[in-house]
Amino acid sequence: MAMEALISPTPILVALLTAIVFICRAWPRGIYPKTLFIGQPDPSPQVSRADEIQGVCKESEFPENWLNSNETFQLERRAVFSKSWLYLSHRSQFTKPGDYRSFEVAGFPIFLILGKDGEIRAFHNVCRHRAYTVANKERGSSTVLGCRYHGWSYNTKGELIKAPHFDKVLGFDRSQNSLFAIHVQQSTDGFIFVNLEADAPGELLETDCLTDFVERNGAIAQSRWIRGKAIEGVFNWKMAVVSKKQFGTTAILPELARLVRLTLLARMKHYLDGKTAGDTDILLFPNVSFHTIKDTRYWYSLSFHPASEQKTLIRYDLYCFQHTDGDVSCQLISDKLIEMITEEVTELESQYQLQTRGAEDSSQGGVIATTTEDMDIRSLLATSNLQKMILEQLKKHAKLEKLQGMEVHPATRQPRMTPKSQQADQLCRELECRGETFTSLAW
Repeated sequence: MAMEALISPTPILVALLTAIVFICRAWPRGIYPKTLFIGQPDPSPQVSRADEIQGVCKESEFPENWLNSNETFQLERRAVFSKSWLYLSHRSQFTKPGDYRSFEVAGFPIFLILGKDGEIRAFHNVCRHRAYTVANKERGSSTVLGCRYHGWSYNTKGELIKAPHFDKVLGFDRSQNSLFAIHVQQSTDGFIFVNLEADAPGELLETDCLTDFVERNGAIAQSRWIRGKAIEGVFNWKMAVVSKKQFGTTAILPELARLVRLTLLARMKHYLDGKTAGDTDILLFPNVSFHTIKDTRYWYSLSFHPASEQKTLIRYDLYCFQHTDGDVSCQLISDKLIEMITEEVTELESQYQLQTRGAEDSSQGGVIATTTEDMDIRSLLATSNLQKMILEQLKKHAKLEKLQGMEVHPATRQPRMTPKSQQADQLCRELECRGETFTSLAW
């Protein structure tokens, strides 16, 4: 009986060991980093974060050449930058009549100028006759701006006031040769928007996020412009507006706060007023973001102006909520922002090179090895509301062009070609033949 008692549990032990082995084999193994290949199935049945991103890439509505196609860029010029309200500047940058700021957005030269009547106006930065630049500097001040080719000059309302050699042309009408005006709107808080559409554009919609930005930060309208700078980057502009966290001050916030921290009294007032700057970074369609620097008196705007499908001009402007003449921290914070932006630009350039190289390999039929950074970009593209808005606007405009059977250029202005304008054009050709070009102006 004793022997039977010892032997009887054996089948139970065997069954138990078998069950343990089975469970161990069936137990999910750990997920280790691996290289993914776009277009190839993942042999593992498990779903990791990387697999989810890969799935997003496969099902994405965005075309493969979303970030490196000149055809896409040209469509963006017609569909987005020709007919959207674009933020350009803040009213605090214009203090006296004649103050102007010039920009080039997606190949469109534009300038803003403050008139003697206190109105901000916007114009295409091209002379009406030979399309040469009128505002030659990025910023300046003059109540008269002139083209250096034939000496045509304009006032702050864009009216032609001087046209050497042309006043003698019978029937030449200055009023028909004013600069092409651009629709401009200024919000009550001083934000200046323009719309290049030749016809009447849609109304500027007040965005909740911009309203929230103002409510949280206080007297934006009384802000003072400190300084600004433009930095060129070799990457597609849409990469810079993937996330509102891009170009934020999180990484450098501690150092900035030490440089320009508010006094205790000012911070108490800021708190009592219910303003909690620092969590209000916003991204505004299609190409601008606004940022505050927590516990300081400073905020800044970033505009991403595309020059081509692979070049972007990042424009930053630093503002202060309060008057700070002689505040040495202005220079310190400006230098730190430039350093931060430059680092971000370098990082985006590296990512863009990887994206471009991958697209080239794909077009040649190769297999693309996708890194974690690549997948993060693809994931953000697919989940970014702003990117989706851009895509929808492109689709809508492409459908319009398909219906009309031709490209539609909303910003194009056609000068009236009357017999008198043709006579003036002939006069210009004769002047050029005689070598009478104007290389300098009296003012």
